[in-house]
Amino acid sequence: MKQFIVLMGMIALGLFLYNCIAGPEDSILSALKTLWRHEILAGPYAGGPA
Repeated sequence: MKQFIVLMGMIALGLFLYNCIAGPEDSILSALKTLWRHEILAGPYAGGPA
């Protein structure tokens, strides 16, 4: 369990540093946010037509 926490911390730190270097427009995080929002809106529980 300790290794998993360290792994998640390292991934989060890497994404944070990449975001600091690349800026808000060209980052992986903005692409992931856009994908996440799209998947939520297109999901089966989004409240769209049945």
